[in-house]
Amino acid sequence: MSAVRTKYALWLIALPFAAAIAWYFLGTGSVPLVSLNPGNFQQFRNAFNREERAARAVLLMSPT
Repeated sequence: MSAVRTKYALWLIALPFAAAIAWYFLGTGSVPLVSLNPGNFQQFRNAFNREERAARAVLLMSPT
């Protein structure tokens, strides 16, 4: 493998890795993930219903 190909291969690996780290630390600007429980459900409901015309999505994940 030539030195130029090795250099480009390293960049091809490093750029997505750096982008993932930046995305993790800087965030996407959206609301962070939270655990939904009876204590915060009303707060979630109010926040969800606040923007009636906006697109909304809820992701339910099970640990099993």
